[in-house]
Amino acid sequence: MSVTAIILAAGEPRQMSHFQPMLKLSGKSVIRRQIESFRAAGVADILVVTGYHAGMLERHLAKESVRFVKNEDFATTDMMASVQIGLGALPSSCERVLITPGDVPYLNIETIEKLLRSQKSVAIPSFRGSAGHPAMVRKSCFSALLNYSGERGLRGALAQWKRDTEFVPTDENGMLVDINTEQDYEREQREQTPQASPVLSAALTIQVRSTCIDERGIRLLECIELEQSLQKGAARAELSYSNAWLTLNRMEEALGCRLVERKLGGATGGGSNLTNDGTEWVARYRRLEKQLAEDLLQLQQREFEQ
Repeated sequence: MSVTAIILAAGEPRQMSHFQPMLKLSGKSVIRRQIESFRAAGVADILVVTGYHAGMLERHLAKESVRFVKNEDFATTDMMASVQIGLGALPSSCERVLITPGDVPYLNIETIEKLLRSQKSVAIPSFRGSAGHPAMVRKSCFSALLNYSGERGLRGALAQWKRDTEFVPTDENGMLVDINTEQDYEREQREQTPQASPVLSAALTIQVRSTCIDERGIRLLECIELEQSLQKGAARAELSYSNAWLTLNRMEEALGCRLVERKLGGATGGGSNLTNDGTEWVARYRRLEKQLAEDLLQLQQREFEQ
């Protein structure tokens, strides 16, 4: 069964300054979302009816492997004219079409599959009694649609098959959503942006007189112990040798104890390692840091996650 999806993207926006098919939701344009949904439902042939900003839209979709046909009179015609132009560009082998405006971002894959399984001339998705998009139309209707000149556009044209139309129920209300106004777009942007959960964070600093014992100093002590060398420990902590000396001396002076034991070179070689006081201060800092993180998490849950 040959199926073509027709996306109607010719019209000039009337109530907003943006071209709806190219508006982005969660980093992806509306029309690309539509193409992905059709492809996921097994529809390979996708025809885009362009008009307003045709060149820009074709460049936007250059890598999507879709076909284009242009409504040259988009500024003075309605959507039904674009439908007829799309129908006129169908391959002779096409047995069914799926028709949707280019401003409907949430086409449901399972709903599209259900529409294609319908045996009626026309099948339309329905959410709680409201009709949505896309509409599935069989080849037997094409000629009448091409010659339709009545009122109410596509909806009026499809009314010819009122008794041979299946309304396919769906639990997804996205097929009712279109973006016609700035307010519509702002609403959908909010819906697509997950609510941020505040996260509390803090860096532990122990102030002794005018000296601060912080992550930088404690990390230096840990690296000295690991490398058994002040010079190599400074490099591992990404500090210059002079800054490491200065940091260490300031901490020892403020705390009134030696944190690092320096060994002179000789037959057994030189080196540095933490004193008992140095080891104790590192352990104390990490205990306090862990407790601070636990307390912050409790505050976060109490204030923001209830």
